[in-house]
Amino acid sequence: MLKRIALWSFFICLAPAGVFASIYQTASPYTDTQGDSIGSVNGGRDIVGATITNNATYLYITVEVNPTACSNTSSGVTGTGNNETAANIATSSYDYLMGITMTGVTGATSANGTLENAYGRAISIDSGLGGMTDMIGMFGLGTPSFTTEGFNDYVWSGTAWTVKSNVNTVTAANAQGDSLYASGGDTTDNTFTVVVPIADFTNLGLTTGSTFEFDIYSSGTSGNQTAYDALANSSPTETGTYNATSNFNDLTLDSYTIQAVPEPASIGLFGIMSLSLMKRFRLSEKSQK
Repeated sequence: MLKRIALWSFFICLAPAGVFASIYQTASPYTDTQGDSIGSVNGGRDIVGATITNNATYLYITVEVNPTACSNTSSGVTGTGNNETAANIATSSYDYLMGITMTGVTGATSANGTLENAYGRAISIDSGLGGMTDMIGMFGLGTPSFTTEGFNDYVWSGTAWTVKSNVNTVTAANAQGDSLYASGGDTTDNTFTVVVPIADFTNLGLTTGSTFEFDIYSSGTSGNQTAYDALANSSPTETGTYNATSNFNDLTLDSYTIQAVPEPASIGLFGIMSLSLMKRFRLSEKSQK
């Protein structure tokens, strides 16, 4: 019996990642300073972290905004002191933008004015970093029934932003696996997730091992508003007096590498090998009796 347990332990140790666990890999969580948003003390605008994972078909992008009330000395909001409220995305409505770029690909920059991103916000990725080549816009947060939230993703054509073939909007109550869903923080819902097809990024040629650079911003829902906060920037997005329409030109980015997932054929081969070895083990046991 001990031999059989040891053999199964050996099989488990050799199993490809994903056979006995989730089929997508978790990147190291990205973090941002709590209480560093500018121009607002609403925690829904204060990004504190994010996680990106992938399987063979989708990117899973989870954004976390401030889960607890905290001190925010940089907000620049007169009369509110250091009091930043905890986020509650069920009652606050903001837009969040994920700007993406990649080495060797030219995107939109601040030189393009309102075309620096697909939502016309005063947010850009510096030309020295390639400019913004792709953008995922996460919108409509704040409807308690979660029936209008979702995301759009766009690609920069060189002269304009073009919406991709996959435009996703949640039309039913949110649940894990929908294009956008919310989950709880310490006191209220403070994270949301979008599930974006990797096929939407054919312009970047994303394959296993490909690395893209990105940042995630909180912004308003209209006009050319700037970034209240940016994931990759642990300092306030502006210095001095806050101006809601001053351009935020991003000079600091995070990166993500597409992770490998086990192929069905290799998993099936592993299963056949396991059964064959187990059969030999049982025959060996019988011959020793």
